[in-house]
Amino acid sequence: MAGDIPGDEFVVVTAVAADDGPGTAPLRARAAGGDPPGDGVPGPGPAAGRPAIAGGARVIHRYGRLAVVAGSDPSTPTPTGTAGPPPATPRRARDLAESEQSALTGLERLGFDALSLRDSAGYHAAKAARPRDGEPWNLGVSCTEVVPTPPRGAVPADDSPASAAQPQVTTAPGGDGQVAQAAATPTSSYLEGTVAVGVIIVEGPTGDLQFSAAERTKVVAEIQNGLSFYATSNPAADLTFTYDIQIVQIAAPPQPSAGDLEAVWRNPAMASLGYAATFDGVYDYVDDLRTRLGTRWSYAAFFTKYPVLNFAYSAVGGPRLVIQYANDGWGPDNIDRVFAHETGHIFGCTDEYAGSGCDCAGSWGRFGAPNGNCATCAGTSVTCLMKTNDFAFCRFTPGQLGWGSDVAGNPALAQGRLGPAGNFEVVTPSAFSGITHIWRNNGVAGTPWEQPFQTAWAAGPVDALTMIFSDLANPGSLEVVARYGTTLSFLWRDGGPALRWRAPIPVTSGAAGVPSMIQSTFGQRGNFELVTPAAGGGLFHIFRDNDAAGSPWSGKTSFGASLGTVDAVSLVQSTLGGGSFEVVLRIGTRLVHIYRTAGRVWFASIPTAIMTGVTGVPSMIQSDFGTIGNLEVVVPAAAGGLIHVWRDNDQASYPWQTPTAFGQSIGVVDAVSLIQSNLSGGTLEVVARVGDLLYHFQRDATSPYTWHGPDRVL
Repeated sequence: MAGDIPGDEFVVVTAVAADDGPGTAPLRARAAGGDPPGDGVPGPGPAAGRPAIAGGARVIHRYGRLAVVAGSDPSTPTPTGTAGPPPATPRRARDLAESEQSALTGLERLGFDALSLRDSAGYHAAKAARPRDGEPWNLGVSCTEVVPTPPRGAVPADDSPASAAQPQVTTAPGGDGQVAQAAATPTSSYLEGTVAVGVIIVEGPTGDLQFSAAERTKVVAEIQNGLSFYATSNPAADLTFTYDIQIVQIAAPPQPSAGDLEAVWRNPAMASLGYAATFDGVYDYVDDLRTRLGTRWSYAAFFTKYPVLNFAYSAVGGPRLVIQYANDGWGPDNIDRVFAHETGHIFGCTDEYAGSGCDCAGSWGRFGAPNGNCATCAGTSVTCLMKTNDFAFCRFTPGQLGWGSDVAGNPALAQGRLGPAGNFEVVTPSAFSGITHIWRNNGVAGTPWEQPFQTAWAAGPVDALTMIFSDLANPGSLEVVARYGTTLSFLWRDGGPALRWRAPIPVTSGAAGVPSMIQSTFGQRGNFELVTPAAGGGLFHIFRDNDAAGSPWSGKTSFGASLGTVDAVSLVQSTLGGGSFEVVLRIGTRLVHIYRTAGRVWFASIPTAIMTGVTGVPSMIQSDFGTIGNLEVVVPAAAGGLIHVWRDNDQASYPWQTPTAFGQSIGVVDAVSLIQSNLSGGTLEVVARVGDLLYHFQRDATSPYTWHGPDRVL
């Protein structure tokens, strides 16, 4: 384990391919005095191209040719027979030979030494005894408002108007100077993909303003640890941080009474790097950084021992953050979490600690998430990096970072007991990895759908899932079974106050298609019952005994082999026959029905045909319409839109009635989920996925039973 981040990290030294990025153009000027012998960092490293790594490891940090990777064991064999150079094999830092270490550039050596430090027993011990662990960030002001960030082109009072008025020359990768232009796009809109991190260590003329070699390594190690938290928390974001590290020595004396403490050291530092001695120089550096390193995003991180107005601060949306090495009363061993907190601001997050003066309003980040965990107003404010000295997220911060929107697979809709009217809860596979959760607040005017939250990233892409709102906790838990390949895994979210998702636990294998789960009346607490298509054809049924210690899954029963390949199922327990299981199946373009008696005998060999011309994932419930309660099914139509069909359980022959089409305006639907709510007498509610969009439909509970929608959910 590197630092206190779960999982191991390894090093790879790669050759830099010619097409690894836009080039390795030098900075406009070198730091004053050149590279200090032994500790210095030469100009920028190669661009952010990602080398092929054996075992499927992900590059999460890159320092020139040196990559720090996660997700692979060094013993993993290197694949053979592939085109191009063979994938590089990750190694532990301690296994890199002295000759290889001596060949590293200054930039690469800093990255290597940082990982070696994070792998050390002393570093682990320091993190285990981390000072002020879990305490709220106790600033008396928001750390994004300590030093207001001037817009590009503005000249703060302490900056030089003359220098600001001069056009700045940038060196393009190939060479010719040109007048720098403002960035066409923001440099840190959301935290996904490749990110260039420009670390500028600013040293002064006296010993108390300079960094030792060990302190420089400490800075890089703390940054590495803090950004590893982001990369390993959400593998779906596919994060790679590529570094430019500049050690800048300036002659400016400290000026503790200056009106702009940052300008005292920042302006000469930027001038020594060849940029304007104003804040515009920071903008230009960040723009150049993204171009030179070939990344999607970029930002600058200043470290200094000069006086600052606050020990750490940044701006929402960038372009820079500032940290004073002493880190106030938090100490250097907390730089990693402070750096991660300030990086959260760079990518759209807001403060949540009480001293920031936060409120629960506003719209933050890529998805306009509210500040629902603000300590001063949230009903239940929980641990979160933006609130406390913790590596943890509340459910609002990921949405502010830009995680948890694009969806795939099948949605699963339930009405829970959270909120005065029972909120709608939806989970669906993410388009990248893990599961996206979104909910509708039925207790406020307009019943808005709230910001998405993503969980289970580390488990990988989810192919299909099923979800119920159980009664095992008060007011209830979300219970999910997700299919990863042929494996079914179980995860759940508690009922509060933290509303915390638990990591997936494998249940069984051999699954295919889309499963369906219910909580039945069997057992004192109600077992979980699951039916799923089997990988070899037909279906199987398993159940979880909620009365037994550990709530084990068992009773795998295969049936319906004569049905062949089943694409998707939907299961309910009806009130018929003492609690029979009713299942609708999609087999190709056919929709059919089978059942299991309360005596646990499956009748599947001769299914009842319902209709043809269907696609996607169907959904079935037993409603309270009719005396006994009809079976209601909504299924995507192969020609586009949706079809609603129902079975009249009050008639002895249980006939399926004439289908009703609706929703044709949204085109071909991939999957649906249907419930009957407690709203307006029992409306039917449907969530449908079309591509990476979710839509909501509602049908009246009274004649003429009109369908309304579509309304965009996500």
